[in-house]
Amino acid sequence: MKKFLAVMMFALMLTTTARAAEFEMVEYSAQVKLQWLAAAGIPEAQKFLKTLERPVFFNAENLDDFERIKLTNSLYQELNFSAAMEFVREKNYSNVFDLACSLSPRAMILGDEGRRVVVGELQTVCLIGDWFVDEYGKKAKKNVNYDAFWLQDGYGMMKSADKFKGEICIIEQGVMIYLADDVRAQMYDNLRDVLKKHGGCLITSDFCQKEYFTNVAAALYGSDAPIIYDETKKMYENVFGDKIADDLQDEQEAMNFLKAHGLKAQKVPLFTKLPKLYVSSQLTPEQIQRVNELSVKTYLWFITAI
Repeated sequence: MKKFLAVMMFALMLTTTARAAEFEMVEYSAQVKLQWLAAAGIPEAQKFLKTLERPVFFNAENLDDFERIKLTNSLYQELNFSAAMEFVREKNYSNVFDLACSLSPRAMILGDEGRRVVVGELQTVCLIGDWFVDEYGKKAKKNVNYDAFWLQDGYGMMKSADKFKGEICIIEQGVMIYLADDVRAQMYDNLRDVLKKHGGCLITSDFCQKEYFTNVAAALYGSDAPIIYDETKKMYENVFGDKIADDLQDEQEAMNFLKAHGLKAQKVPLFTKLPKLYVSSQLTPEQIQRVNELSVKTYLWFITAI
């Protein structure tokens, strides 16, 4: 704990007024995602949240409709978390470039499997992430590292990508909807350059995020799904202090956007076989059946350079 406090103090010392705002926004959003994964029942996420020694960010006292929001977001985050790992395993990628993944323990799990993982994040998250790697131990300690850069920083992204030998699987989930148009465009130009140089693919579900999340909510709560989506959107907008962009959710428009940036996409199932989810222990048999039907939908976009 003393080492963690020292790291956090160092992070604060690095910040200017603008950096302090960045620190707060990024740290809070990272903790919220970790909270949902821990609530799903993922042991590694529970361990990391406990290691932080902080109370959960949202609870029944400060968030209306908390129980439904918690279960929906836990399921949604675990689906994303597990689908990306299963894709990497099925395609047997040795190199994983996990972008803006916050404090997700996915990097450590894949690192323990002997895969080389670089996490691209902002500096405040990287300081905590590096400390987690040291605490986690096992193979992850030599296979995982955090690199600090902005997603629109082409030089920083390529410098990190150059650490890999062989093709790369880039994972990006849940960040595009928070970006301004110019930042989003630059990020995809940078991703194209990485894929052209190194080969491999990018996987994301961000281009169908609204439909995907709403259908996750529908699998649990039926016709109330749009309400839960709006409540979750409002929750995250309060965390980020900014509006979430719901654009680029039209499939053809998204395909055209990618083509304009030298990329092409193929929609693939989240899972090729029914997943074993920790959150299932909290679901009814009827909900599990609907989640199983949802898990084979083509919400995962497999993107490569043209």
